[in-house]
Amino acid sequence: MNEFLTVFESMTASTIAVQNNPGESSELKQSATELNQSIKFCTEELKQSATRLKELMVVSYKDLDYAEDVWNSKARIMSVPKSELWEQIGELTAIDFRIRDLQKKCETEVIQEIKNLWLNQCEQLKETWFKDSKTGTYKKDLGYSDKDGMIQGLDKAIKVINNEMISLINTNLEFLSQILSDLNFDSVQNTINLLGFKQRVDISDKLSSFFYTKDNLFNLENQSIKLIQEWIKPTWESFSNNFNSIFSLIKRETWDDFVLNVNKILEGNVQDGFSKCFDFALSNTTELINFYNYFLEKQNRYEQETPEQREAEKAWIDQQRQKLDEIQKQINIILNQS
Repeated sequence: MNEFLTVFESMTASTIAVQNNPGESSELKQSATELNQSIKFCTEELKQSATRLKELMVVSYKDLDYAEDVWNSKARIMSVPKSELWEQIGELTAIDFRIRDLQKKCETEVIQEIKNLWLNQCEQLKETWFKDSKTGTYKKDLGYSDKDGMIQGLDKAIKVINNEMISLINTNLEFLSQILSDLNFDSVQNTINLLGFKQRVDISDKLSSFFYTKDNLFNLENQSIKLIQEWIKPTWESFSNNFNSIFSLIKRETWDDFVLNVNKILEGNVQDGFSKCFDFALSNTTELINFYNYFLEKQNRYEQETPEQREAEKAWIDQQRQKLDEIQKQINIILNQS
């Protein structure tokens, strides 16, 4: 580019010489003046292009720095004993198994326990209010005096079940949190630090995201204590609309349908909550196992390279940097011209 600048400068000097020469015709001087002006535009455009090019070259230098950083990381990656990497994979696999075992328990035993809490309470209410104490048979419906007592009992039962349910969920999520606390993130981070800068940043960001998400997922204490009430709100409103009037009755079939509907809602919501937590936990153990396999793959590949190949790579990087430096030097010459 500075070759163009040199040509433009020589043309500018020539036009000035014509303008200052008394022996030249007025027509030639006019042409020289016009040419001088157009050359100024060309020179200014050249300098603006040089400015933009200098800004773009910052990216090229960064890419080259990254290439050199990756080249330097090869020796660090090969220095890690394979036994340490396989040991980490083994520990992660064991943690993954424990998480899956707890997940199976939560999705069967814990959910069933919560459902039993609900069904048992509802069965007691049904026995208390629908069963005729004299005949031992169930009434088809409840009148005004009985239905009020039934609703009050149901309200108390929901509060009791809600508290016990949250306690059960928190207890098992605490077990999950304890399992995850066995993840050796210091060791993972030390291994990550052996990689090139860009890879270190990307993977470390994922680890930071893990801790943030984990703290928000595995804690129900900050949620509303009326968790069940929130889940069953539409179902409750539909059910209660049947007996808003003082003259309306609660039919036994309506009650049975309500109990079954809430049972499904409890199962679905608790299942979804557990799935979110366990899927998150397992995705992270899988991510870490994949990372160590990725690290091993890099290590194996680098060990196949000869010293001559690594020297040739470094020579190529140095050569590209020299070319960039030369271009940068030419750009600076243009920008430093008055």
